[in-house]
Amino acid sequence: MEIDLTKGKPIHVEATYTCWLGFDLSDLDIDWAEVEGVWCKYGTFTIVMKDGTEHDVEYSTEGESDYKWPVDLKIFNKEYDELYSE
Repeated sequence: MEIDLTKGKPIHVEATYTCWLGFDLSDLDIDWAEVEGVWCKYGTFTIVMKDGTEHDVEYSTEGESDYKWPVDLKIFNKEYDELYSE
């Protein structure tokens, strides 16, 4: 591990963790060949059909974040320059 101290003193650390949401699509009667696109925002999974129709699905299961090991770890100086990334 090597922190780049040439850019200044470390003052801020960001640790990024993951969690998951599950979406049950089994009750949807959708012709998947007619799907234009999908996205997920604020816990809602949206399916957009080629005709412009949208189907919003709320999450049905919620996972827990595992805080043992972050998926990303960064250290920054006071100007928010990155000094270390893992």
